[in-house]
Amino acid sequence: MPTVPAVWNASEWNAPEWTAPEETREELVPLEWRGLRYTCRVVTSDRPPVTEPLLLLGGALQDMYAWPRLERRLSARMPLVFVDLPGVGTADDLPAEQGFDALAEAALRVTDRLGFDRVNLLGASYGAPIAYRAALSRPARVARLVLAGATHRMNPRLVSDCEQVWSARAALADDVDGTLSDSGSDEIAGRAVATLLNTALRDQVSQAATVARMLHRQFARITPAAARRHAVCHRRLLAADPLPAERIDAVRALVFTGEHDDVSTPDENRAVAAAIADSTFLLVREADHMVHLEREAEYADLILRFLTDLPLDNLPYTTAPERLGSRP
Repeated sequence: MPTVPAVWNASEWNAPEWTAPEETREELVPLEWRGLRYTCRVVTSDRPPVTEPLLLLGGALQDMYAWPRLERRLSARMPLVFVDLPGVGTADDLPAEQGFDALAEAALRVTDRLGFDRVNLLGASYGAPIAYRAALSRPARVARLVLAGATHRMNPRLVSDCEQVWSARAALADDVDGTLSDSGSDEIAGRAVATLLNTALRDQVSQAATVARMLHRQFARITPAAARRHAVCHRRLLAADPLPAERIDAVRALVFTGEHDDVSTPDENRAVAAAIADSTFLLVREADHMVHLEREAEYADLILRFLTDLPLDNLPYTTAPERLGSRP
């Protein structure tokens, strides 16, 4: 759940292009919660939806424009809702003392504002504890839950390292525009990338070198204001365990990550799946924590299959699905 940058430049890495249907359109919807202003972005198509709307909660600094490839692959199949929760993108800052329960309330406010009776909910990395809490508190509003890169408890040393990286970046604004010298920028970007990628097994991860270069380039350009938000997010992770102890008993869920994820490990994701009564767990092959970048076509295919109730057996890019939850 260490954070990832808000904007991905599709031209910076080699992946098959996907053209969005011409009839796709978007609407920006302003929201307010506890006096904090934020915005969601609703993407719809003229084609009949094949499942409930999908509300996507991504990494701490992944804003509502941060998933262009997933958007292109899914936008013709269902309404998509991306949101700048408080502390992200264009939204107001979230006070540091506010935790994941507050963010879950703000996320559910989106469904109320849009008038959706039920939504599919995807929580990726930092978004996983927000989605988990939302499903736990209002299960009748969640048709299906997808958690990618989830854990009950983050490695404290890893989270502390991330917080120190972004605190250092926020403190080192040499120029008027907040940029660093090349050496300082490269050092901090390199440290940040090393916290997200499994560098020891990079030869077993699809597009590892390309994703590493892209992340390094994005982190090297990050502003002090964004770095401060990164640091606050990691202090929030240090303050409490990401996922609560309570089980989810009334929502069908898919929990997955890359088979080489060392940020939220396969065993940690498996334990999360075991805490959900109606859950399926699997791993994406040749990927680590950044599976949505390393295997973006497969990531979209897996989500679409689950949200449309297609079988997940015998997929060439995943391990065999495991049914770990047990209904009470």
